Amino acid sequence: SPHRVNNIQITTSNDLRQQILSKLSLAEGNDKAVTVRELLKISETALLRVLDPLLTILECRRLIARVHGVCAVQPCSALQVSRRSTRTRRSEQQQRHHSTRQFSEKISTGLTTLDNYLRGGFATGSITEVVGRAGVGKTHLAQQLCVLAATASGGGAIFIDTENKLSLVRLEEIALNQSRRQNNGSSGDVNDGRSPHDIVNNVLENVTVRSFLSTKELLETLDELRLEITARNKEAETHSRLPVRLLVIDSIAAPIRRDFDMMSTISGSSSSAAQRAAALLQIASKLKQLASDFNLAVVVINQVGVGGYTNKQQQQGDSYRRNDTLDIRDGEFKASLGTAWQYCVSTKIVLEHDEDPHKQSLRHNGNVGARTATIAKSLVSRRAQVEFQVTDEGLCENSK
Repeated sequence: SPHRVNNIQITTSNDLRQQILSKLSLAEGNDKAVTVRELLKISETALLRVLDPLLTILECRRLIARVHGVCAVQPCSALQVSRRSTRTRRSEQQQRHHSTRQFSEKISTGLTTLDNYLRGGFATGSITEVVGRAGVGKTHLAQQLCVLAATASGGGAIFIDTENKLSLVRLEEIALNQSRRQNNGSSGDVNDGRSPHDIVNNVLENVTVRSFLSTKELLETLDELRLEITARNKEAETHSRLPVRLLVIDSIAAPIRRDFDMMSTISGSSSSAAQRAAALLQIASKLKQLASDFNLAVVVINQVGVGGYTNKQQQQGDSYRRNDTLDIRDGEFKASLGTAWQYCVSTKIVLEHDEDPHKQSLRHNGNVGARTATIAKSLVSRRAQVEFQVTDEGLCENSK
C-alpha cells in the first residue's frame, strides 16, 4: 500500500529503487555512485546522508550487505580452487576425447629430460623465456618448437622474427629429420600413413611468419594477432589447418635495443629509459593476455649483454670457466631487458656453452664442447640441467 516518508510518496518497490538510483547518481564528490564498485566504497553514514529520508541507517547497512553478497567476488579456499581446477581439467579432457584431434597442454622441447622436469614441456597459457649467448642454439630451439607443436601437440605456430634469423631451409630440415626419426623408431604408424615430406608440408603450412624491426611494429602486430588466431582456429574446426598453440618471438630484445638503448646512448636522455620501461610493460601485458585468452605457449628468445670481468676472472684469462650457477649475472654477461622483465615470465630456460662454438670451430677443428639447458625459473620444477647438442634434427639430448 502507498506510504509517505517526509512528503515523499512511494507506491511500489520500483519507485523506491528509482529514487535511490537517482539520488546516488546526482550526489557530489565521493558520495556519487553509478557503479557497484563506487557504491561499495561509500560508508554507511555517507550513504545515509545521500539517501535520507528514503532509508534508515539499518536499511543502508542491509542494502550494502545485499549488494556485496550478490556482486562482490567471494573468497574461496585453496581446496575449492583445487576442486574447481580438477573439474575444469576433466571437462577439457572429455572434450578432447570426443574430438578427432588430440591436443596437449604442453609443447615438447625435444629434450626428454627437460620435458620431464617441466611435466611435459613448455606450458600453454604462460610466457617462457629462453636466454643465452649468440651461437648457443636459441633460434634452433625456437624452430624446433614450431615443428614439435605441429607434429606432437597438434597445433600451429606464429613466429615473429625481429632479427631476420629464421631459416625456412633449417625449419624444413628439422621437420624432415624429426619425422624420419619417428618413423624409424616406432613399430606403429605414428604419422597416420603420411610420408616425411607430407609432414614437412603440414608443418610449414601451419607456421605463420612475421618480420619487422621496431618496437612499434611489434606492439601493432600483437594487437593484430587476435584476428589472425581467431581466424586460424576457426579454420581448424573444418580441419583445413591446425589451431594456433604456439607464439614465438625471436628475439624480444632486438627491437628494444634498436629503439631505446641505442637512442639513450646517442642522446644521453633519461626519457628514453621511461619509454623503454613503458614499452616492455605493454609488450608483457599483451603477451600475457594472448597466452591466457587463446591458451598459447608464448616463448620469447632473449639476448644477453656483456658485463665486466672481476679481477679473479681477469687473472685466470683463457683458463677461466664460468661458475656453474648459470645465473647469467656472473660478471661476464647478463640477460637483456633488466630485472623488471624477469618478473613477466613464468619459466626461464638458460642455454649455455662452455666455449663460444664459433671460436671452437677454429681451435678444435669443429669439435664443439658441451652445451647445457638449465631451468632457472619454473612454477613446476626445481633447478635442473641437461646437456644437449645441435644436430640435423635440432637440439638433441646427449646420451649418458
